[in-house]
Amino acid sequence: MRSRPGAEAAGPIRVTLVLDVAAVGGAEIVLRNTFAHLDPARVVTDVVCLREAGPLADDFRAVSDGVVTLPRGGKLDRAGIGRVPRLARHFRRRGTDVVVVSHHHRAALTLARLAAVLAGARSVVAAHDMDLTRVGNRVLPRHVVETLFLSAGLALLAPSQGRYLHDEEGMGRSWRSRAREFLVPNGIPAPEPEPPGRRAEVRAELGVEDDDVVVLMVARLSRQKAHEVMLDAVARAAHPKLRLVVVGDGARRGELEALVAAQGLEKNVTFLGLRRDVPRLLAGGDVFALSSVHEGVPISVIEAMTQGLPVVATDVGALRDQVTDGVDGFLVESGDAAALAERLTRLADDPALRADLGRRARDRASAEFTIENTAAAFTDMVEAVARR
Repeated sequence: MRSRPGAEAAGPIRVTLVLDVAAVGGAEIVLRNTFAHLDPARVVTDVVCLREAGPLADDFRAVSDGVVTLPRGGKLDRAGIGRVPRLARHFRRRGTDVVVVSHHHRAALTLARLAAVLAGARSVVAAHDMDLTRVGNRVLPRHVVETLFLSAGLALLAPSQGRYLHDEEGMGRSWRSRAREFLVPNGIPAPEPEPPGRRAEVRAELGVEDDDVVVLMVARLSRQKAHEVMLDAVARAAHPKLRLVVVGDGARRGELEALVAAQGLEKNVTFLGLRRDVPRLLAGGDVFALSSVHEGVPISVIEAMTQGLPVVATDVGALRDQVTDGVDGFLVESGDAAALAERLTRLADDPALRADLGRRARDRASAEFTIENTAAAFTDMVEAVARR
């Protein structure tokens, strides 16, 4: 594999991101925002999609040198292996130094890494999840762990994610399963200041009283997010002023709405469905909550902290790298509805505590979880990989 000299002699590092499809997901949005904040004198990017362009393709086009698609080569290429030489040719034409693949884009994870070897480029695997062994899955397929040596780097969201991959998925147990590890934390762009009166406006739309305590849960309606545990917590709390507002949609909506009715929580729980104005909604909230079974570094938590909301969440994934229990929020064991109920009740009854934890959450988010920090770490990583 070729190596690069210093930046002044060689120009910017050329990075190609390979996706199965440019879907609307947390990892893809962070990558898009990261690309928008890169210094083009140091890093330039392009994107290849292996199935179809997808709904985020135009967003990526706006912040990179372009998006191309390389679909399978016909009926005889069912495994898609025919795309490997085509990808390698693209990397050579582009002059790609570093190929980046995300762990949950399974076709890209295999094909792009092979193509990088053929093209003499280096590859980086970006891991965006953890704790999947709890539900019988893995972040990195076994064949990827056993061939990590083919990649020059592994991008991690948080220190705890690295520990999980070593302890639970066997990374680093042999020379084949090792790659240089880089910390590239999730971050978000600084939100626009909400105009005066926004809080009252949102709360009026939600139909809540001034002294109601609005708990926002922003999460797709899937088994991973364990909404039934949060509903159980609200039922256990039985607090007259507690209002749970669920933002997100999914296949479980009918099931969860029926559960709300069965528990007599119609006055305490509101489902808003999929919304594109989450920062605006957060301005009307008092607490942010998650009851997930597994997570990575959820962007929704960073958004809530940036808005000054204390977080009550299950201690899964890298949430302990985002939230310090009792300092800027509370963490409880996964599945513990009673503990969630106790923390929500404590915050509902103590406005001063909500304000104190929320202030600390905002301070931490503005210092640690910015897109500028993400872009800087990404730049350092690809420069180190290209010049290894």
